[in-house]
Amino acid sequence: MDHDGIAEILAHESGSDAELVSTDCLWQCGLSNVVVVNPSAAARRAGARPVWIQKVNTLERARAIAEWVRLGGPGTAEPPNDLRDATPQSVVHRSPLAGW
Repeated sequence: MDHDGIAEILAHESGSDAELVSTDCLWQCGLSNVVVVNPSAAARRAGARPVWIQKVNTLERARAIAEWVRLGGPGTAEPPNDLRDATPQSVVHRSPLAGW
């Protein structure tokens, strides 16, 4: 998996208002890579919530995320078909195996 290539796409193709923040391993290898796309401030005020996208393991999937972010992201633009499995924060729950 090209972790650096995925990060490059997300950092440089998501638009000038987007910021990539990365972390070390979250010990949920079956979900890796996870990307959280936050809505704009205006979209959040209108009720949009962060969206969690799992298994961002290809450059194509990273490009789909970058495109969606450029179009406005959660609450502004519908995710592309490639991201229909994206999960709103309200239904994401901590794994009982997380150990914290």
